[in-house]
Amino acid sequence: MLNTDSAQKFLLEDRDVRGVIVHLTKSYHDILKQHHYPEIIQKHLGEVLVASALLVETIKLNGRMTIQFQSEGAAQLLVAQINDEGHLRGLAQWDANATNVELSAGFGNGELVITIFQKGHERPMQGIVSLENRTISEALTFYFLQSEQLPTTFSLAVTKEYAVGMLLQLMPKEKCEDHEKSWEKISKRVSEINPAEIFYDNNASFLAYYFPDEAIRLFDARELVFKCGCTKEKMENAIRVMGQIEANLILKEKSEIVVTCEYCNHHFAFDRAAVEEIFLDA
Repeated sequence: MLNTDSAQKFLLEDRDVRGVIVHLTKSYHDILKQHHYPEIIQKHLGEVLVASALLVETIKLNGRMTIQFQSEGAAQLLVAQINDEGHLRGLAQWDANATNVELSAGFGNGELVITIFQKGHERPMQGIVSLENRTISEALTFYFLQSEQLPTTFSLAVTKEYAVGMLLQLMPKEKCEDHEKSWEKISKRVSEINPAEIFYDNNASFLAYYFPDEAIRLFDARELVFKCGCTKEKMENAIRVMGQIEANLILKEKSEIVVTCEYCNHHFAFDRAAVEEIFLDA
């Protein structure tokens, strides 16, 4: 049976290297169904979704993590968000007038922003690096070198059927020549793997085939699923933030205020009575 909608961690124990393999199938398609994305944007978004699922396995998360690629190019915004329960969602914004060539050209000037919201913490933790025409994999690798100073490599592959990826990272340890040579050897081996081959019969077979001389410890896989998390209460708060004056101006022209979730495209409608109740509770 093929892997589907999961994240699985592993260790190359003799190399002090940890890794994660992610497979998205149903969750990937469920996210794409929410909007009509061009094929190239689907691919970009699939890579960011896989990247978020890979990264979350490298931290102790008690909340949610958001990855944003913000660009001045034709692909203007890519967002993936995942929480500690494996609930995944994402969205993209792009220049509707751009050609396929422009959409494929990369991100140009922009930023990669990774934000971690931990429960019980007043402020989120945030890291930002410049895109500088890097691919998604290159930008993420650069992020780890800049912010964490941990050598990390990413392999991502997206088709119409699935989105997959693998992360390998040198574990923190006192620097030594053998440690760095070990990482160079593993990195070279990874660079020779076609990322599409990550979609293998199972992760154990894949790792045994491509790392035959390594002692591999494979941990239990974690299920991933598309779940938006938008609620009526959150949309009520959006109206509250809008302010009563602005809300009343809208209601003069329309019978209700409709708030749409950017992620899942679900519409929440509030008539005059509902809006009045929102501000009574404010």
